[in-house]
Amino acid sequence: MFGEAFMNVYTENNENFKTGFWEIDDCIHGISKGSIVTIGGRPSMGKTSFAVAICNNLLETGKQVLFCELDENLELLERRFIHTKTRLRILRTPCSNMNSSVWNEVLQTINYFDNKPLTTLCKPILTVEEIEEKINEKKPDVVFIDSVQCLKMSKAPNMTEATNLAIKEIKRIASENKIIVVLTSQLSRGTETRFHHLPELSDLRNSSLLEELSDVILLLYRPEYYNHDDIDLKGRAHVLIGKNRFGQLGFVPLYFYNGIFTNTQAENTEAE
Repeated sequence: MFGEAFMNVYTENNENFKTGFWEIDDCIHGISKGSIVTIGGRPSMGKTSFAVAICNNLLETGKQVLFCELDENLELLERRFIHTKTRLRILRTPCSNMNSSVWNEVLQTINYFDNKPLTTLCKPILTVEEIEEKINEKKPDVVFIDSVQCLKMSKAPNMTEATNLAIKEIKRIASENKIIVVLTSQLSRGTETRFHHLPELSDLRNSSLLEELSDVILLLYRPEYYNHDDIDLKGRAHVLIGKNRFGQLGFVPLYFYNGIFTNTQAENTEAE
């Protein structure tokens, strides 16, 4: 029957990857296995928080996830997951200062994640080979790597070559294992020189291949970071879909409050 192969793949692809952010999912629906999704942003734009939010949503849909963290220690990463799930302000709160009700909610959330198909791999100097070993061991559906510029490539003479080699290997691993890989990437200072500070694809740092081999590129922008005194910008965030092999490009409005990305302002009020 004509169209049967297409329908089988299309139906499967629609279930492969859901960010939990409605307008983004409307744009990138149908993402296929073997794809690379890159989240780019300047420091303090919320790249790790955004990745954790997507990871949490994928866990809720039953996906097996491997989260590789190169820029933070395990304790802080676990705090981010708990913070995103509970919306409790615990990122910088000592455990000794938490009251019993908050502590009980934290313990329940720890138990929640302990029973989810989540594996974390935290190491400041992590190689692609180590990630591939863990993928072969755990067989995840989706792998997060935060951040790609921190990956170690011993044969590379400089950071640009190291990042390019890493991207090539990650693309190979994603294709061979039929998984989706989500990368976070620093952006260059080019955004700082523009009047509007909006990020562009050309700002992807230390890699000429990151733009080429990524299937979807999401660029984060928070205008309040550059305009602290403008009360109308408080909590506002945007995701620029700068590249998308599976659908349209777009400019998606979100909200960012207390380290959490949300779809609506009402969710921010709840988080407060």
